[in-house]
Amino acid sequence: MENASKVMYKIANVFNWIIAVLGILVIVLSILGGTGVIQQTEQNNAGWNTLWLGIYLLVFAIVLIVLTRMAYKKNSGQGWDILFIVFGFFEGNIFYLLGGIFGLVAASERKQ
Repeated sequence: MENASKVMYKIANVFNWIIAVLGILVIVLSILGGTGVIQQTEQNNAGWNTLWLGIYLLVFAIVLIVLTRMAYKKNSGQGWDILFIVFGFFEGNIFYLLGGIFGLVAASERKQ
């Protein structure tokens, strides 16, 4: 189960890199829309009002990437698994949820 947990965390980390790139893209498009380079239309809502979303996506993804690497280097643990279950719930990332659950099951198997 511990190997399954690590695989789930690696998959979740790949999705976080994708989210980080999307956050950067939203930031760039927001700045371009806010400065008038891209004209706002009904279909295109590029402007300063979407800048906070890009910053949020980028920061949250980077924090999760760093935490995942820290947990992987420390061979995980119950505290990390519970933390990733919570983050997986808030981010909507099923791989963090499954990785946390598999990690908790692996920890309970080690105790037996």
